[in-house]
Amino acid sequence: MKERSFYSNLFFSLGLNILVKPAAIFLIDAKIQNIVGQEYGIYFAVFNLSLILSILFDFGVNNLSVKLAAQDINEAKLQFSSILIFRIALMLFYILGLTMVHLFVKLNTVEYLLILILGLNQFLIANIAYFRSFFAGLHWFRLDAFFSVLDRILLILSMGTVLYLYSDGLKWVSIESYALLQFGGYALSFLIAGITLYLKIKPPLIKPKIALVKMLVKQAVPYALLIVLMTLYTRSDAIILKYIAGIVEASYYAQAYRLIDALYMFAMVFAGLLFPMFSKMIKDQPKAIGPLVAQASKLLLGSSIAITVFSFFHGSALIDQIYSNTSVNSGRILFLLCIAFFGMASNLIYGSLLTANGSLKVLNMISLIGFGINLSLNIILIPKTLDGGAVIAAGVAALTQLLVALTQAIYCKRIFDLPLVDRQFFRYPMLILVLLLWYGVISWSPVGNVDGSWILFIDILATIFLLFAFKFIDIKELISLVQKRSKTQ
Repeated sequence: MKERSFYSNLFFSLGLNILVKPAAIFLIDAKIQNIVGQEYGIYFAVFNLSLILSILFDFGVNNLSVKLAAQDINEAKLQFSSILIFRIALMLFYILGLTMVHLFVKLNTVEYLLILILGLNQFLIANIAYFRSFFAGLHWFRLDAFFSVLDRILLILSMGTVLYLYSDGLKWVSIESYALLQFGGYALSFLIAGITLYLKIKPPLIKPKIALVKMLVKQAVPYALLIVLMTLYTRSDAIILKYIAGIVEASYYAQAYRLIDALYMFAMVFAGLLFPMFSKMIKDQPKAIGPLVAQASKLLLGSSIAITVFSFFHGSALIDQIYSNTSVNSGRILFLLCIAFFGMASNLIYGSLLTANGSLKVLNMISLIGFGINLSLNIILIPKTLDGGAVIAAGVAALTQLLVALTQAIYCKRIFDLPLVDRQFFRYPMLILVLLLWYGVISWSPVGNVDGSWILFIDILATIFLLFAFKFIDIKELISLVQKRSKTQ
């Protein structure tokens, strides 16, 4: 796989995501948070719980499917019916289990309704991701990119109408109605993606094979365990925070974390491209892995460093621009979560490579240790602070993600014989130094006394310019690749 292919598809996918996902975050999600206030903390905690439970709908099958579709599409097509029926059975099992939980735990009505709707949303998301795994595995990245944003386009159209066009819309807005409209968007995306997949590759709709399902479950268990552990050390902090520190701290944490979610959505575009490429390279061109890792690292890690430095200077101002009810600690929370995002970005690169290589035992061990660190520190430290529990959770998240990222990177470089420090390493400290100088000069200059929104705008433009200047993003290469795409196969 050529690096040109990576950049061409990446540019298209990022362009589409840049148009849609920020609109969903800032125009819809942030507006909902401002309307419902602290109740969003309940939504965010239940949302993270649904992410943890969503393993029931995936069970690691998507990663297997992407790898298989990249290497043997005919075999992947034969498994289609069995996997789809298996997932429907898992959904029924989930609803039954949730009903039993409701009987014994006595969830309140709002929590029960939310966890039911968000659980069904995760079922639809898992199946949309399964359909997309065929597109990614076959390197139909543009089709994959479209279905990665379709549900949000539908949400913007539906919820946007309620929020901005319907005169009495705000009276109707609640976290329950928000979840229901999300469900509608996912359901339509599920139907459209499923029909498109069937028309494009025509998988045989044969009777499900129990033996095949058993074999897939056995193969998928390591993938499933990895997803569970990664989700736990990434998402369980919101749940712990709600029940130990309360809804208020959870809502402050949610404000910052939703911005990190927006960044993570873009980073996932890289992972969606990298995993099938790595799978194919390991089989056909193992020596080509190094250059692709270097290119992806330059883009992802360079951007995450710039975002972290930006949040150090402007985190509080950015949060205040977006949300109406913030905390004095909001900027600190965002900065710490941006550090965590740097670790997440690294994990997407090296975790994708190790997963494609089948190094699941090592990944599971690393993730288990990461979950242990995250859970222990949150349980020990959060109760010791009367306020600012969200700051503690963000700090623990940063520490956990960095430790996991460092361990994965070192192991990955060892088994693939990649250099610990490449020739481009000097660019990273230089970028940090120049950004610090720029922000410092601007803050102390007369420009620093103008309206805060203008300062944010100026510094965002300067940050983007520096990413291009230091060639973390090579504009000449991107333009040439848009004009003439090379083959991906």
